[in-house]
Amino acid sequence: MSQSDRSTLQSVDEKSNSGQRDSVDVTSTSRPTTPNFGRRLLRFFFLCLYIGFLTAIVLGALAAVEYYAYLKIKSSPLGEAYKGRDLDQARQSSQKVAPQYGYEPTPGFVAVRNTRLGNSYEYINDESFKDFDDVPQDKPADEYRVIVTGGSVVYGRGPVPPADVVADFYEVTFRWTIPHVIEQIMNADPDIKAKIGGKKVRVINAGVPGYVYQNNLMRYLAKLRLFKPDLVIALDGANEVHTVARPLKDWNYFTEGPYYEVITDVMDMGSKGLVNYVTLWLKRNTYLFTWLAMKEGEGPGILMENRGFSAHPQDATPEMIEYRNRNIRQVADVMAIYHSTLQSDKVPHVFALQPMFRNCKKKRTPMEEKIEQVTGMQKIGFYDAAETYDVFVDSMKKRGNEVGFEVADLTGIYDNVSEWVFTDWCHLTNGANYILAKELVNRVKTTVLGLPLNPDDALKNPSDSYFKDYARTATILVNDRPADRGLQILKGYPGSEVLEVSPGGGSAAVVMDIGETAPLSRMRIVWGDEKSVPKQWAMEISSDGKQWEPWMKATDTVTDNYDQWPGYEHYANRESQARYIRYSQSGDDAAKPIRLRQLSVFR
Repeated sequence: MSQSDRSTLQSVDEKSNSGQRDSVDVTSTSRPTTPNFGRRLLRFFFLCLYIGFLTAIVLGALAAVEYYAYLKIKSSPLGEAYKGRDLDQARQSSQKVAPQYGYEPTPGFVAVRNTRLGNSYEYINDESFKDFDDVPQDKPADEYRVIVTGGSVVYGRGPVPPADVVADFYEVTFRWTIPHVIEQIMNADPDIKAKIGGKKVRVINAGVPGYVYQNNLMRYLAKLRLFKPDLVIALDGANEVHTVARPLKDWNYFTEGPYYEVITDVMDMGSKGLVNYVTLWLKRNTYLFTWLAMKEGEGPGILMENRGFSAHPQDATPEMIEYRNRNIRQVADVMAIYHSTLQSDKVPHVFALQPMFRNCKKKRTPMEEKIEQVTGMQKIGFYDAAETYDVFVDSMKKRGNEVGFEVADLTGIYDNVSEWVFTDWCHLTNGANYILAKELVNRVKTTVLGLPLNPDDALKNPSDSYFKDYARTATILVNDRPADRGLQILKGYPGSEVLEVSPGGGSAAVVMDIGETAPLSRMRIVWGDEKSVPKQWAMEISSDGKQWEPWMKATDTVTDNYDQWPGYEHYANRESQARYIRYSQSGDDAAKPIRLRQLSVFR
């Protein structure tokens, strides 16, 4: 094919293609160039309507779930605890930020503990103290005010994970907290009463989980001193182990301790901080998250302590040991400042160091063996935990001697106890709390009030009998016959089952046979309901069930609300030997049925 032919053919092809394109263009221009506007608008309207419908369904479902959660909370023991209060308070976190000293319990917060056994209540009053009643800053003239500072052992909490599962979610209810027991013991002691001019002892629980000396000092300076205490008891030590175990060359107590860490958590705008803020916002603004949190414990919040860190396989070098010891010396200095501040305010005080599981020489119970396996604390980072605490204790005592005050070493108080004491690495059982409180009162009597100890003050060895509720193995006698109903009252906590005894032709009485003669000084009774509480009633004791002597008498019963039902505690000023305890009602109440949910007696 010649060049001219190729040119001709190319020309023809181009024309043909051009014709095809023109044909296509003509065809395309025959349709509308834009869609119908009205049709598009109508389609958009229906799409919005559909999205709105789906949104309404989702919001309606969420509202229904939220209302369901509200009803569940309202009908739960927590709702019962908030009766007469604003239930919206239940959506608050258990702790709030306090910039002057880190954080503290949220005013008005209520929790229900021991729900599987007896629904015991925990209230935070308007001053952020763990108490059922408010404490005015203006101290009444007839009140001797004691403030107890410290961490979670003072506050009164059960085991922390993972030991909580092993310990079957053991709880320390309000009446077993160390400050409350101190108050009961001091008010029952006639020597103390006479020494303080007949005033009533009021003990403020200023314990906050996670607190160390820096928090206690700063909180005292900013707040506690305003309550004009007559006495301060400081029980500390275990929380410091995590704080000092940081081998940093430029370690500083006030930037490495929990105060600074809490503020850091609050200001954290990273992923972890964002999650904390979102979960806290949801808990504070929805009953659903409160309900979920209630089922799992306190629930999420920004004030989560993360000071502990896992054991490091490498042991500490001599240089690292010196870092740790220097850190401990800084803590000792802050403790000395706390003492000097109290001394400057002319407030008598007792400083004591608490026990820690790894340092206790007691024989482990089967429960403690299981707890020790899961609770860790063999090492904290690079350091042996027990050795670190021993060094800490020695340093605190030495610093106290240098300054001129005693630091009571209570770390070995359970060495000869064979009962269950530790629920995790430092938290204690109820009986252990009683022993610690009793020893602290003894320290107050001798070092602050200058009083001698009477025979019933000193802790008896072995101390196991202080743990025992003699009612657990007792027999209930009604009309001289063993009762076969209402025996829930012997379980150690109030429950749904009620022991009801009708007076018949005369006065009704309930007799408890504990099976052995034992030293008794404490009693707890819970009635069936408010209507069951008598104005006049009495308890008598006997060694043989024939000769009776008065043990206590009430003529105007003032009940407490520590449990779901009205109760009453009795602390005697001395121990009484008895096997039988008889409860009876008198006066106008003699003709009324006896209705009880709990009756417990202790040494």
